Parts: sequence; structure tokens; C-alpha cells
Amino acid sequence: MDATESDSSVLVASDSVFSISRPSSASSIHPNDIPNDKPSDLPAGAPISPLFQVRHTPTAGRAVFATQDIPEGTIVWRSEDLSLSVLLREYRREVCGQCFGYDYGRDLDIRDKTVGFAFCSEACQEKWREENGEIGVQAWTAVETFVKKRSKEDSDMVDTDLPRPKVKEIQQAWENVAAQAALIRAARESEQTVGVAVTKQHKKAVQKALQQNITPDVMSFCVSGLVWRYLNPNQWERVEALADDKTPYHSSDDLGAFTRTYLHLLAILPLQLLPLVTAESLITLSSRDSHNSFGIRSLEDDGSEFFGYGCWPAASYFNHSCGPNIEKRREGRAWFFTAGKEIKAGQELCITYLSGEERKLSRGKRMLRLKKTWGFDCGCERCEAL
Repeated sequence: MDATESDSSVLVASDSVFSISRPSSASSIHPNDIPNDKPSDLPAGAPISPLFQVRHTPTAGRAVFATQDIPEGTIVWRSEDLSLSVLLREYRREVCGQCFGYDYGRDLDIRDKTVGFAFCSEACQEKWREENGEIGVQAWTAVETFVKKRSKEDSDMVDTDLPRPKVKEIQQAWENVAAQAALIRAARESEQTVGVAVTKQHKKAVQKALQQNITPDVMSFCVSGLVWRYLNPNQWERVEALADDKTPYHSSDDLGAFTRTYLHLLAILPLQLLPLVTAESLITLSSRDSHNSFGIRSLEDDGSEFFGYGCWPAASYFNHSCGPNIEKRREGRAWFFTAGKEIKAGQELCITYLSGEERKLSRGKRMLRLKKTWGFDCGCERCEAL
């Protein structure tokens, strides 16, 4: 899958913690290397169309292949299955929380200060509240109230060249907060149980969590995914089925932001969400997003502004090529994938993970960028032809 909107975002220091969306590590391969899998073998949420088929490949994970000739200009897929999205806090006043509309940096007229989002119209505001439901609105209100009380401790620029935590470090970090999380959970659950006393130890665990530094964008990421899971319990397997990154955190600071956010959310979210606020849930969200999110960018100026990112599971099955035959564009909350040239039956349908300027780089520099940013050696036809 791709990590971009009209183009891939270049990793820069101005991107806040965990704001950089990251695509799959699978590179393109040739169709004659592909076994024919039956649709019944596909994971939950994989796109199904008479124009193409998702197949397992020996070297590039799952990929999309044309099952018939596809004329140039054909819309091959439309993805509206947004499972989580994050609008970076610095853009909340300029980007519609529902349709992601943007008016060249102008503040939007409708600001819902209780939930922390702005909207381009009353219709979008009403739609947002409808889709998030009562519990979702309560969750976002709790987060916004909490964030407003705190300074932006963790909003400084991030050095993207820091080493990524390895599996053992990640496991240890989550284990280190397990005892405190259990105390906070017990304290919150006592709120709905008559006669259950909360000890000083429980209260201390809650207060300690609330005093720790916050990372608003990580918090938004987690809340978005948890609310979506609460409202769509039967679709969680679509997220679980996505490519899994065992080391999804950019740095130890990034990992720490997630473990702290876990404790924050246990302390402030509505009680109905507590069963879903688990280390397992947040690890799943971060590890699946890592390979499967698309950047949300401005549409009016060739995507020069990066507002955030989201995960559309069905759209994540398209692999990368430096010479893509599928063009993608976003309209509101939906992604459209269109044949950029005539495609023959059996060919892989590929998008590009590279930005406009990156596409012009030499083969060596392209491969270095793909390896450094997304962790794979590109094997597309354009790279192999040189």
C-alpha cells in the first residue's frame, strides 16, 4: 500500500511524532512469478472486482493483478473504508474534520471546540457527529478537554534519523506500563461498581499518568482507531489482516509517546471504551498503520500541504512501482484508483510511493529513498531495466 495522497510525503523534521504515514515494504514483482490463489484465500477486507484479483506472491506479499485488459482511464477501485484518520493538530482549524476540505490555509467558519475539529459546512459537522456516534463524541470531547489543559510538550520537531526500537525493546516498553495500566483500569471500573473502594495506590497511578507528557497527534491516532473499532466490531479483522510491521515506531521517543498515550486514554476515555483500550489494540493499530496508511494532503496545490494520514484497508493492497500504471486521487474521504495507461490481463496494478520530485531521481537515489523510508529493495520493471 501507499503512504501518500497524490504523492508520497518526504520524511522531514517538521513532521510531528508518528505523523509520517508509512507504506508497505513490498515491492513490485513480475506476474509470471505469481501463483493463482482463489478468492476464498484472501484476507478479510481485501478488494474484490471483476477487473483484478488480489494474490499472494512469493517475494512481495499480497499484490493486485488485472484479470482482464483494462483501458486507460478506467476507475478500477474506489475505497471508502476509512478505519482511522489523523489530522495533525496544527491543521485542525484549516482542514474539515469530515471531508478533509481545505481552503488555502484559511480558517474554517464552523469550529466545534468541544471535540477539537473544524468543518467546512454544517452538513459535514452533522455527518461527523453521526458517524462517530454518542460514544465517539464523548471520547473526542474527553481528549480535547484533556489536551487543552496541557502545554504542547511533545510538539517539537523529530529527528527521523534516530534508530528504530527493535522488537525486544518494544515488548519491554509495553510490559513496563502494564502494572500501572492495571491499576488505572481498576480505578476507572470502580466508578460503575457500588461499594468498591479505590485505594491510594489506584489514585496515585491515575494521577501519575495524567501528569505525564502528552502527544496530541498520537492520542488522536489511537482514539480514532478505538472509536472505529467500537462502532464497527465486525470489521476489526480487516485491520488485523493488513501487513504487520513488527517495529513500527520511529524512535524510542515515539514508542514512549504510545505507551504514555495508552495510560492517558485509560484515565480519560468513556467507560464503554475501556475494554478496547488495551496494549494489544494499540500495538495492532500502530503496526498495521505502519504499512498501510495514505497521506492526507491538499488537493488545490498539487499536494504541497501534508495534513495527516488515514488507513483505508481495501486500498492498501496496491504495491509500489517507480513506473506505476495506476493513478490515485482523493475526493473527500474516498480514494479513486484509475488506470493511467492501458493494462493487459495478468499485469500487476501498481501505484507509486514516491513524491513528484522523487520520481525524477536516478535509479540509485530512488532505491536509496525507498530503502531508507520504506525498508524494501525495489524490483519494479523500471528499476530492473537499467
